[in-house]
Amino acid sequence: MLKRIKNIKGIGKRVRDINVLLNHEGFYLPWNDKQIELFFRSLKQEMTTVDWNDEEGNKIRLVFTPQIINENGYETTLNVIEVEYYTIEQIVEQIRRHLHAQKK
Repeated sequence: MLKRIKNIKGIGKRVRDINVLLNHEGFYLPWNDKQIELFFRSLKQEMTTVDWNDEEGNKIRLVFTPQIINENGYETTLNVIEVEYYTIEQIVEQIRRHLHAQKK
C-alpha cells in the first residue's frame, strides 16, 4: 500500500486519479463531491496541504502546488511535493506533546 501511495508524488497528478487511488486504499476526503470540486477549483498558486483519512483515524497528507486549475475540480492537476502517512498513534502522540507544551 505505502509504495503505491508514494507513487502519487510528482508533477501533473490529476485530483481524480489521486482520489480514486486513495479511496481504493480506504482513505477518503472529509467532504462531499461538491465540496471537493469547489476546493480544488478554488486553489491559489501556493503550497497547500490536504488530508485523506481512513476509518481507523490514520491519515495521508499531500503537500502540493496546483499546476493547472480546472473548473471541474476533479480535473485539476497538482504538483505533489510530498506524501506523508500518519498512523493514529502518531497523531495522538503529536496532540499529547502539543498539549504538554501548552501547559508550560
